[in-house]
Amino acid sequence: MENIYFLARSIKELLLNLSQRCTALAELYQTSEEKEGNTRFIYFIEDINTLSEAVSHIHSVYPEISIDELNSKLALVLEQMENQDFLYVADLLKFELQPLLEFWSGTIIDG
Repeated sequence: MENIYFLARSIKELLLNLSQRCTALAELYQTSEEKEGNTRFIYFIEDINTLSEAVSHIHSVYPEISIDELNSKLALVLEQMENQDFLYVADLLKFELQPLLEFWSGTIIDG
């Protein structure tokens, strides 16, 4: 059980980092810096993958954290990336994904 709480603390740190990066990415897309935004988005998605893998190990202790909800929001973001609607991507990052990451971070209680 102690390992789960150690992992949860690490996840919480990652969530805070990803939340801040949502803001930074949104600002890049809002200011028409798509090339830089896309480069950073690749690393962002890699860290989201790490988050998804880690969350699967703590879901029994934190059932409020739902990978399905994350996947749903990411699907919207990726759809708009394909459409190259970067202002919509910025809104999704800032108003959909970031609040979810912040909620999850608040859900994890240091054990």
